Amino acid sequence: MLSTCWLALALCVGGQDDGSPLGLGLVRSIELSPAPGTCVQHFRLDREKAREGELPVALLRYVAGPDGEGGVRAGLEIEYLDGHLHVIHTEQANLERRRLVFREVGERAGRTVFLEGSPEQGYSGYELGGPTVVRRSFPADCGAGELPLLLLESVRLGFALPENLAVFDPLGARFEDVELALRANAEGQMAGERTHEARRADGSLRWRVTLQAQEIRAWRFQERGPLASAIPAEEFARLREQHDQARRAVREAAARPSLRPPSPRPQVR
Repeated sequence: MLSTCWLALALCVGGQDDGSPLGLGLVRSIELSPAPGTCVQHFRLDREKAREGELPVALLRYVAGPDGEGGVRAGLEIEYLDGHLHVIHTEQANLERRRLVFREVGERAGRTVFLEGSPEQGYSGYELGGPTVVRRSFPADCGAGELPLLLLESVRLGFALPENLAVFDPLGARFEDVELALRANAEGQMAGERTHEARRADGSLRWRVTLQAQEIRAWRFQERGPLASAIPAEEFARLREQHDQARRAVREAAARPSLRPPSPRPQVR
């Protein structure tokens, strides 16, 4: 399995005291004051062939670094600007176990996936998306593998990885086999950049990331799906404020009393 060396490195840089929601498990947000050694990146998610000046589909924030338990953590937050969905995905790891919390928060409903264990010992957890809790168990000898953000973090840090491994899919709440590859001369790739892909057994794209050193420059989740592009924190804040102002204007307009005169009542003869 992968990341033994990465986890050992993380244990050397970890140990900061962190009581943030991200470090505690069932999170509401990954907005936090970064501990020393933490990577924080911001992205805008644009639909394919988006027009210039068009607002993004969503805003993303990726956070990775030491946790408060002597290990590492990685978190991804996706806020869709139509207001219908907010995704908070966090993972933690040390030499004994890994932990995943994946939350989808919608307008009227939500979904939570919790998983804990290790590739060597297997995983157990649950999925909650309705009136009942569905228990999940993945024994070590039945394809249990790695968690997705921990794999991405290993790619970002440039560690050697196997060509094939099982990776957990939070959307399907299952492990799936993927093939990892480093793409040479990928489309749009600039000098000094490298592009990594993870593909499923049927050849479909699980993700594609383009990096420069240890910085993620672009991130795609589907072959022709939206593209997440890295942006400065200032642009992230500006887009978020622009979106919040637009939503406030809509709510205020809906709350104003109508200026139209009431319709006359029909006369009864």
